[in-house]
Amino acid sequence: MTDVQQGAAGGPGPHPVQDRSREDAPRPERGPAPGEAPAPVERQGAGAPRRVAYLDVVRGLAMIGVVLMNAPSVVFPAEMTGERESTILTSVVDTGLSLLVSGKARAMLMVLLGVGAVLAWRSAVRRGGRPTAVMLRRYAVLGLLFGVPHLLVFDGDILTHYALAALLLAPLMPWLTGGTARRPAVAALALFAAAPFADLLLDSALGWQPLTAPLFHVPQTLGLFCVGVWLARRPELAPGGELVASRLPTLMLWTGLAVQVLGYGAMFAADVFFPMEMGADGVPVLGDDGMPVVPPGSPLLVSLASTLMGGGGALFYLGLVWWLVRRGRTASRLLGALAPLGRMTLTVYLGSTAVFLAVMGPLETAIPLLAQYGLAVAYFVVAVAFAHVWTGWFRLGPLEWVWRSLTYLRPMPMRRGTAGTDAGTAAGPGVGAGAAQGSVPVSGAALGAKVGRYGADGSEAESGQHGVGGSGGPPVSSQPEEDAPR
Repeated sequence: MTDVQQGAAGGPGPHPVQDRSREDAPRPERGPAPGEAPAPVERQGAGAPRRVAYLDVVRGLAMIGVVLMNAPSVVFPAEMTGERESTILTSVVDTGLSLLVSGKARAMLMVLLGVGAVLAWRSAVRRGGRPTAVMLRRYAVLGLLFGVPHLLVFDGDILTHYALAALLLAPLMPWLTGGTARRPAVAALALFAAAPFADLLLDSALGWQPLTAPLFHVPQTLGLFCVGVWLARRPELAPGGELVASRLPTLMLWTGLAVQVLGYGAMFAADVFFPMEMGADGVPVLGDDGMPVVPPGSPLLVSLASTLMGGGGALFYLGLVWWLVRRGRTASRLLGALAPLGRMTLTVYLGSTAVFLAVMGPLETAIPLLAQYGLAVAYFVVAVAFAHVWTGWFRLGPLEWVWRSLTYLRPMPMRRGTAGTDAGTAAGPGVGAGAAQGSVPVSGAALGAKVGRYGADGSEAESGQHGVGGSGGPPVSSQPEEDAPR
């Protein structure tokens, strides 16, 4: 939903800065590995680099998961209030979706925001600006203009929480983007360890209520942001790193799966070792907040389980999508159809709440849960089609344009050029990233070149031609930002 210090981002040695002549020169490409199918990439005009929309795809998938989980929260279904009995099909669908995406989709967005923060930071440093000021202004706008108003109509808002965590992250960016590439990973582990205790102290001091909800899980979110910073600094995502075979996607997939198993184990341990207090009638005893009374150790284990299941799920899906894009032509083309959706997630996210309130609001406590999920699916079918058309003509989504213009204190270019050289999609309406139109086969290992292309809002990163950068990776091109003539 939904953003990188070029000179200060340390690492195992900087890459030489390339000029335009080197960028335009042909570069060798590694062919597909045995059994590896070519992946779709976008054709962006003569002389333009080939790129694969991996980051956009995973952002679009994460947004689908978030909105699916929001559907029964924006408007309560009949099953939740007892107005309608839950059928077997309803229970299977609801439980299946909860196991697959609950907590995991939000964690994916947090990791992607960490990647985007690195992009925006390096872009500001390269232009000689003040990256801390830009980042503070960027997330202040996100929280105040979009997050707080959304929180007032939906207490499950994530924008205010993300903005608050990112504002706390801003002063740490010089430290996280410098030093060894392991530094953000170590910071993430420390924050994950502190998260359960921080939530317990906050709950005892303030208690949970809609207006204090954005304050909870901030250390967990900062830890996931740090995972995104670590991912952005990986050499596989540096300029030229796409030509190198890597086991990182497979490692992320299996590590994420193992971490999720640990999370479910922690949840089970909380029930076994810290059971709810039961009354004489066998009914759980409720506290003043209306929640079952449990021993102090239970919230700590539940918070730890939430971190493990969410973070593990994020790693699993990020690795799975990356692996699919590298390995299978059919899978990569199908997933690539979601890339335009991933470029306008702010618009799609806030639009979903408006649609749910308008359509389901009058039917609250009467609409079946399956009907809510059906509406969410229909919303995304329309949203994907709309995103394909919109990104064919415009560089930014409607709300993304407002966000970016206020961040940089000037109107951002909106219409795409007629030459078709705007990065991110092929020229002309309706041609989406990775879609069959405008796609050419190239080794799936080249997907890393695309990952650093977009900020956390799903729009193009502020610089024209840079990669995510491994440790201190430079811009691929010395071309100024998008205001420069093309």
